[in-house]
Formats: sequence, C-alpha cells, structure tokens
Amino acid sequence: MDPGPLLFFVFGWFFALNIKGITDRTYRQASRFVPMIGGSVTLRIMGWIWIFVGGTLLALDFLG
Repeated sequence: MDPGPLLFFVFGWFFALNIKGITDRTYRQASRFVPMIGGSVTLRIMGWIWIFVGGTLLALDFLG
C-alpha cells in the first residue's frame, strides 16, 4: 500500500476537523510571513477537499 494517499487523507482530516485548532494556528503563523487570502475557514475547506481526494486515492489503491 502506498503511504502517500494515506498521509494526504490523514492531513486532510487534521485541517478539516480543526483538531486542536490546527487550522487557526496555521493561519496565524502563515499570515505573519505572507499575505493570506481567506482565513482558517479556507484551510478547513481545503481539508475537506484533501479528504475527498485522499479517500478516492485510497479506495483506488485498494481496488487496484
């Protein structure tokens, strides 16, 4: 089994579910160094996209 899709899937959950405020902290840290468009909600949406893509890749890995 390829670990890439699994890590992609897991990190998507971290961002989407905002475990321990990771998206808020990531946004605050990143906005110190570069201008950020959107906010922590954008990172959560990105996390849901990661979950969808990572889940699809995992399913294809099991089926293939």
